Formats: sequence, structure tokens, C-alpha cells
Amino acid sequence: MDITIKELEKSYSDFKLGSFDFSIKEGEYFVLLGPSGSGKTKTIEFIAGLDKPDSGKIIGMEGKMSGFIYQEYMLFPHMNVYENISYGLRMKGESKSVIDEKVNSISEELGVQHLLKRGVKGLSGGEKQRVAIARAMIISPDVYIFDEPTSSLDRNLRSRAQNLFRLLHRRTGKTFIHVTHDFEEALSLGERIGVIFNGKIVQIGSPDELYGNPASGMVADFIGYRNVYVGRIKDHLFSHNGIDVVVPLKESEKAYIAIRPDDVILSGTEFRSSARNSFKGVVKSVIRKVSSAEVVLDIGIMISVEITRRSLLDLNVCEGKKFCVTFKVSSVKVFER
Repeated sequence: MDITIKELEKSYSDFKLGSFDFSIKEGEYFVLLGPSGSGKTKTIEFIAGLDKPDSGKIIGMEGKMSGFIYQEYMLFPHMNVYENISYGLRMKGESKSVIDEKVNSISEELGVQHLLKRGVKGLSGGEKQRVAIARAMIISPDVYIFDEPTSSLDRNLRSRAQNLFRLLHRRTGKTFIHVTHDFEEALSLGERIGVIFNGKIVQIGSPDELYGNPASGMVADFIGYRNVYVGRIKDHLFSHNGIDVVVPLKESEKAYIAIRPDDVILSGTEFRSSARNSFKGVVKSVIRKVSSAEVVLDIGIMISVEITRRSLLDLNVCEGKKFCVTFKVSSVKVFER
């Protein structure tokens, strides 16, 4: 059965959550994405039954058990790993033989069997995370809920954790609800993504829908479009700071446009193509990444371009050097809000 959040609202002294309506499909991997303080954790606490909203209801959680994995894992410091993992079964009054069998099976699956007699204080972040997941798994929950589970991990451990979540979801077939502020993580894991800002769900869709058609300039900026500008549109020309960009919309007194950095072509000379937007500029900064680089140029406005490390070397891109940037009209997303 799907989980449906209907007209949910909660007011705090300086913040209001909702009202919003959305559903999470049974068995899907749903990601709730948004910046810190947007209401992500409060929303999943309502779904898990850990807090109550002022109004509205959650349908589909009746009789369902949730396994909640917190950002800081919330392991019991006075218990060893075995005791932490087995806690739920011990509270249910299961026999020692059943507990031993399940703890050994799950700890072996998650690669923490060698830690069972260890205290939790000396565990690494990755080890704590696996113990927390084992503790949630052992009670066979109907719904897994993850609250920023990779935020304290380094890049390598984060990638491994994401692979683990993907495998667990595939193996269990259960509903996964995952909170994050990292769009790359959301893109990697979510079958659908709900974007939340200031306590409101502003867009829900598949990763491709979200990245291809963000609902607003704010969403576009948050998910990494980088190039978001506000200005006026007249006769298909968007004007901002003396620069005119050809856009799909004909007229608007105030509009936002957004352009993905990987939709912009960087070239040493003017690029001959059907693209109608081409500008000359000067490199202001180069940000090197693992497999790519972000080049920021001043073309009258600042624009970010995503290129490969190979192109960075081939073009000899460096600060102060002049280049051309080119992008298609169809690459420009326009928002009138």
C-alpha cells in the first residue's frame, strides 16, 4: 500500500511545515531533497510516527513497522555491537537462539560480524552506519527511513554506502525513504525525488524530470544549474546586465533563466553551430574536480561551464585567458516566478 501524506501542516514559533499532499509508492526508493532547515527531518518523523502534525493525516502506515536510521546513527553507547543490533528482538522477547541466528546472518551480510563484541565508541563512521542499518534490518521493517545517512562520511565511504542502500533496496523490495541535501546522492538513488524548500514540497519527479525540467529558478540553482539569472524578456531576448540571451519565451517583465554548466560549450575560437547564443569572455576561475572541471568566465555576466579534465588540458584553460562560450536556445530554462 502506498504512503499518502494529505494536507499535513505543523507550525513552530519561526517556521511552518506544509500544507502539502504527496504519495510514496509501495516498494519505491523515494528521496526527500532540500537544504538544511527546510523541514526534511520533521516530515519523515511524522511518517515514522515519532511526532504528530497539527493537522492532516498520513495514510498507509497503519500497522507498518519502520526502521529509522538517523544522521548520527543513535547507537546505544553503553552497549556493544551485538547488543545494539539485537536490541529490537530482545524488546520483542525473542529467544536467544533466534537472536543469535539473526544477528549472525545480518552482521555477516553487512560485514560487521568481526565487530560484534566491540564497543561502539571506537567504531569508524562507516562501521557505525552499518551497525545502525543492521539494527534496523533485524526487525524486518516494512519501511526503511534514512535521515542524511552519508553526511558524516568521506567521499569513498559515501559511495560505498550508496551502493549498499541500492543493494538493500533491491534485495528487500521494501519502501525506502531517504533524506539528503546532496542532489548527486538523490540522483544516484532515487526513483523519484521530492524537493522541499521552507517547509513546502515544490516539485516531485524522477531524476530525469527534475534535472531536465526544474520547476523554478530556486530548484534549478539548488540542483546545480549554477547559471541562474533574473531579467526582462522582450522579443525572445532575455536582458541582464547588458547581455542579451535568446530564449524560448517571447515576452516577460520579470523572469528567471537557468542554464546547466554541461550544456555550455567552451572553445578557443568562435564555435560554428546552429546555437544562437555565443559570447566571448575571460576565465575568472578554474575549479578542478575528480573527472571534470568547472570553468567560470566573465562574459558581462559570470557563467559556469563544465568540461572534462582532458578538455581542460587540451585547451590549456587558465585564469585570464579568453574563450568563447556557446549554448542552444533549447538549453535555456525559463521561469516566470
